[in-house]
Amino acid sequence: MNKKQLTHAFALLCLVGASYPAGAASNTQPGNTASDNTASGNAAGDKPGSANDDAVKKLLSQASYWHSKAHDDMAMEALQKVLAVDNHNIDAMYLMALYQMQSGNTQQAAIWRKKISDISPDDPHLASLDGANSMQTISRGQLNTARDLARSGHIKEAIATYRTLLHGNPPPDELALEYYQTLAGDGDTWQQGVDGLRRRAHMLPGDAATQLALGSALTWQESGRREGIAMLSGLAPDNKIADKALQQALLWLNPKATDLPVYTAYASRHPDDTAPMDHYRKSVDGGATKAAFDALNGGDLSTAKTKFDEVLKTQPKDSNALAGLGYVALRHGDFTQAETLLRQASAQDTGNTNDAQWTKDADNAHFYGALNLARSMTQKGQYAEALSQLDNARGTSADQRQAADMQRADIYRRQGKLSDSEQVYRQLLAERPQNTTARTSLFWILKQEHKETEAAQILRTLPASLRTRYASWGDNGDEQRKAAAAAIKGGNTSQAMQILQAAVAKYPQNAWLKLDYARLLRQSGEKQRAAIIMSALPQQSGLTATQHNDALYASAVYFVEDDNWSKAQSLMSQVPGTSFSDDMRALNSRILLNRQLDIAQNYIKQGNRAAALNSLRMLSRTPPQTPVDAGRLAELLMQAGDNAGALALVRNSQAQGLHGSLADYASQIRVLNQAGLFAQAESVLNAPALQNASSQEEIDRIRLANLITQADTLRAHNKIRAAWDLVMPALRNNPTNTDLLLTVARIYQADHMTDKADEIYQYVLRKSPQDRQALTGEVWLSLARNDSDKAKQYFSQLEPNQNTDYLLLAAHVAAAQGENQQAMSLLRTARWRIQSDDVSNGDDAINSVLSIPSPTQQTQLTALNDIDSMMRNLQEKTATWTGGAVSMRSRSGEAGLGELTEVKAPMTVSGTLGDSNARLSLDVAPVTLNAGEMSGESANRFGYGAISHAAKLAAATSTSTTSTNADSQGSQQANGVETHLSLSGDSYKLDVGSTPTGGQMTRLVGGVEWKPQLTDHSSLDLKAERRAVTDSLLSYVGAKDKTTGEKWGAITRNGVSAQYAWDNDLVGLYTKLGFDTYLGTNVPTNHSVNAMAGSYIRLYQTPESELRMGVNVNYMDFQRNLSYYTTGQGGYFSPQDYMSLTLPVTFSRHWGDWDMTLSGAVGYQSYKQDQSDYYPGHSSLQSTLESYASSDDDVDSVYKATAKNGIGYTLGVDARYRLNDNVALGANLGYDTFGSYNEGKALIYFKYYVDQDN
Repeated sequence: MNKKQLTHAFALLCLVGASYPAGAASNTQPGNTASDNTASGNAAGDKPGSANDDAVKKLLSQASYWHSKAHDDMAMEALQKVLAVDNHNIDAMYLMALYQMQSGNTQQAAIWRKKISDISPDDPHLASLDGANSMQTISRGQLNTARDLARSGHIKEAIATYRTLLHGNPPPDELALEYYQTLAGDGDTWQQGVDGLRRRAHMLPGDAATQLALGSALTWQESGRREGIAMLSGLAPDNKIADKALQQALLWLNPKATDLPVYTAYASRHPDDTAPMDHYRKSVDGGATKAAFDALNGGDLSTAKTKFDEVLKTQPKDSNALAGLGYVALRHGDFTQAETLLRQASAQDTGNTNDAQWTKDADNAHFYGALNLARSMTQKGQYAEALSQLDNARGTSADQRQAADMQRADIYRRQGKLSDSEQVYRQLLAERPQNTTARTSLFWILKQEHKETEAAQILRTLPASLRTRYASWGDNGDEQRKAAAAAIKGGNTSQAMQILQAAVAKYPQNAWLKLDYARLLRQSGEKQRAAIIMSALPQQSGLTATQHNDALYASAVYFVEDDNWSKAQSLMSQVPGTSFSDDMRALNSRILLNRQLDIAQNYIKQGNRAAALNSLRMLSRTPPQTPVDAGRLAELLMQAGDNAGALALVRNSQAQGLHGSLADYASQIRVLNQAGLFAQAESVLNAPALQNASSQEEIDRIRLANLITQADTLRAHNKIRAAWDLVMPALRNNPTNTDLLLTVARIYQADHMTDKADEIYQYVLRKSPQDRQALTGEVWLSLARNDSDKAKQYFSQLEPNQNTDYLLLAAHVAAAQGENQQAMSLLRTARWRIQSDDVSNGDDAINSVLSIPSPTQQTQLTALNDIDSMMRNLQEKTATWTGGAVSMRSRSGEAGLGELTEVKAPMTVSGTLGDSNARLSLDVAPVTLNAGEMSGESANRFGYGAISHAAKLAAATSTSTTSTNADSQGSQQANGVETHLSLSGDSYKLDVGSTPTGGQMTRLVGGVEWKPQLTDHSSLDLKAERRAVTDSLLSYVGAKDKTTGEKWGAITRNGVSAQYAWDNDLVGLYTKLGFDTYLGTNVPTNHSVNAMAGSYIRLYQTPESELRMGVNVNYMDFQRNLSYYTTGQGGYFSPQDYMSLTLPVTFSRHWGDWDMTLSGAVGYQSYKQDQSDYYPGHSSLQSTLESYASSDDDVDSVYKATAKNGIGYTLGVDARYRLNDNVALGANLGYDTFGSYNEGKALIYFKYYVDQDN
């Protein structure tokens, strides 16, 4: 269960705990013992006075119920009845003491406590009462802080606050549940929390809330999940909260077949909720089979077999599981069982896509089973039976037929049928002349037949190493070599070392003896000593010309095995060309090839893939003959970007037949994996011919490398869960393997578990301080944590090169250090590197063979996107630009009052100060504001219009005036210019400006903002600002009553706010709190508080696009309602108890030169507006109007209170197009509506980057 799940679960349980206060049961009725939450029965049969009969339990349950309903009189009456029946009932006395204490009757509580103490001095109820008493001294503020921290998911901080609050003492009864639940909410203290809940459950076995809390807490960790599910299953039928917790636990559980009853029971109660049962079936059936194959591929054969068996218990005809067991048997060397199971799987599911492969592998198992049995019989001297087995082996490939005939020839030799053995060996050599083993065996058969001339002819065709050894067998240390080889085979390395040390001293001129000795030293970890011995070998004195050549050759062989091709080439160049044997020529050809491959590899390291490709493609025209060299060439081709060429080489090599060991095909397997051809790679890995010639250590090593490649591929495709499933079985078997640990660290990093990744990188660096992968990982981690100094420190330890990934990393480090120009230069170089490679140009025919890009091409595409994105961001931060825009905003409302149309044409100049991140921007914007033509009735609600209207009404009764409306104020509009100057950086912004000139009043506005990064994922946004209120023309630039000349309005919002945000790239949370004061001319001062909280989740995310959905809650409250337009009113929305719940959705996409964002939200709003005087802050005007209103019902002196609620929505579109490197165009549209109110916005703009360097 990960941290995110745990936080959600804990929040749910906190609500559960809050609904179950200590000593009270939820949903209980008098006499309902099934939901009893009292302490009844807690000591039944153990303490004096325990109630054992149903009547007492019923009374105790009634007492608990009435207490939960605040009827303590009835509760105590029920308890007195219990004590009348059993005057030593501790449960009843405990509740009497508790209820009296909670009612403030401490003296009565003390009496009841003493009674308990007299009966049972060590009774746990006494500690509970003492704890309940200590609640009186606990700080409620600290307690609320602890609860808030727990609810927000800050579990560790909540635990620390609780412990401070309790001073290290056990929690009082009232806090016990929430405290232990909080402990259980953190993985480090989960056991402590569960232990506390267990103690409480033992003390209060009838307490349903404790049982529910314990059961739920147990499900938060895998180790306790099944026990928790068992507890919740008992509570769930009668408790909705327990039922919900059970459903979640069933979804968290990794179910086994034995868990079916709990899933079935839940499904029977909830026939419409299929999610738990679907999870069970997916996990136990398909998931279990996949997990079994993952264990098999990871080398954990025992686990794999167990999991396949579990699948077959529920699905006896599962052909995949049957085949899996067949492969387990194959790995164990049980070829008979493997054949049986594979044939059964194939016959059972002929439509399966793996059917043909199963049949083929079953045939292979049959052959190698027969071959192994023949070898075993041969060792036992059962030659006839062994030959019979070989006849039945039915080899289907040339390799298998060769293996069978080699064994047949050996049997003939053992039987003394030397001529028959000779004939078989000669046939083998006719079919495959390069079979050195058959040639060597034939040499010895001829020696045994005393055919010295023919044996000498065969000897001349043997490799020089064998030829030298056999030509002088028995007189130069070869007997010791044979003895040492036998010791090594028997596992006695130290004995072999002693034999070889003595032999080297006795036969210093035997090059092959020293080669064996050096190999053993290298194997034992003394690589430097071994290299010194082999380097000195050709230099020793007293060697004949032949011995010197052999010494050079033997030394070259050693350094080839060590991949030191330059050293090997230097040695072979000293052997005269006329003295080259066929084996020397073959080795020299390999050396020359690999030296060229070294050069190509160096090109790749330097980032010059084009040069590497030219060399590699030329070499691939004559494919190498050995699988090792073919694999290395293919791997380098893939690194250079030629996926098709690499795969063609691999397929050509394997078409010649698989021979040798798995180690010879390690590079080819990596190529297949990197191309995403996992099934083909697995087929080579499982080839019996290769496994038969490989040691188990070699098999395990290559299988692990194969698994690492697959895990990295899954991680790169964001399949994190699948990557975990693949590596975890292998990690259990190889906990210290550096390559595997680094793979796990990269998965941790991709899964946002940076602390775990850091632990592994540090562990690797302690062992190997220059490990490039670990250093690179630490650089990225430090950058993610905004620790640029540490990132630079780790980066400086990397060996410099011109690879794109190195240049890109260097650019990120430079940008983090504020060296933006350096970062841009590095990015341009990296981009040029990628584009100059252009590996696909001219190769469309080749690349069309593949449906996927090569790993290198995919990496380059990803890097190119990263480079372009970073260059755009840096350009925005560093470039000097000028721009212009036209915007229009239209708000609905009554003409002349709330209606507003605003048109702006801002012009901007912006540039950085030197090479710093500080940016200075100047905006100048002509502004036109129009509120429309005021109607006659509207004039009554503007300025002094209400008094004028009232006066005309009063006069109309005697003069019969036809129009009583106030005089029209005409069109309300203003034109002017607003300015704005700002200075901003990565974490701050300061600005100053003005509202538009040309209105009735102009205000100075501005603000300061600081946005510190708190942790890897959290930040703070602090603001202090003075802003114009642009709701209406009145609030924006003020208004003037033309009949009196009075001016009022021009409101500014003056306030501070703080916002906390947390985002881990998958989900985000935020909360904000602000306080504002609203000031204006001839308008009363107003105050407001606003609070906001929300969260969101990224439902879909790629480097180019993102879909985000969230929820937002907003609260706002103003001291006064000043929403109107008469003198003293502010003309801005100022509600009381405004609440909104909104569900926003945002989709953003970048492709090519386009960036686009679509947004929308739907929500519920509710608010009220208090009644408001027509002339707030103007008592004389208000009194005049009130005098008119007192005598005329048609005159109002106050705006009436209102309340509104309903659904609102917003829509938005934002688009930007990069016309070229210097010019960007953009547009923005928005619409917002609620009830009769609506507002629309439109903006088009351009930016010209003055100093953009192409």
